[in-house]
Amino acid sequence: MSKLKLSEKEQTDVQLMQTAEQIFTKMTSESTLFASPSPELSELETALAEFRNSATEAAYRDTRAIMIRKQKRKELVYILKELSKYVDTIANGDGTIILAAGFMLYKPNQSYSGLVPKAQRPVAEPSQIGSGRIILRTNRWVGARMYDFQYRLKNSTDEWVSQLSSKSSCIVEGLEAFKEYEFRASYVGIDPTPNYSASTSSYVL
Repeated sequence: MSKLKLSEKEQTDVQLMQTAEQIFTKMTSESTLFASPSPELSELETALAEFRNSATEAAYRDTRAIMIRKQKRKELVYILKELSKYVDTIANGDGTIILAAGFMLYKPNQSYSGLVPKAQRPVAEPSQIGSGRIILRTNRWVGARMYDFQYRLKNSTDEWVSQLSSKSSCIVEGLEAFKEYEFRASYVGIDPTPNYSASTSSYVL
């Protein structure tokens, strides 16, 4: 089932005018499909014209003109939102009808159910001298539920020690000063199978 999208907050004044113009043009040409729009398309046409005129006046940075432009934008957005409800009702989840009205569709949610992508090489930054701490960071991934940071002494055969974090960074403590450690990271997703990055190394101060 398709869902109508009206991203007016993300649009500049010019982009909003283009959106309103597109909706007016398409719904006018599809009068059989949209027989009794509410509000009427004449209201949209009027609100668009008033907003366009107010935006032109506000270009001169007059305070009153800018306030009028903001008000006219709100009025136009209100009409677009009301029309979107009407189109949603007519479409009943049919994306082709939503597109025929000039509105956009939400993109389907991306699936994160497969193997997580390989984490980027983590960045290891030593903290102040004598702290025995390393700050680790890796690139954030939107599908990550957790981040698994691992470390061990460099060139050793020791088991990797894991430290989980809900963020794309963490602080590893209790390390031996003036020893070199290696670090790696993996995202933890719906599929818990790790996919570790290449390792990086740093001395502990």
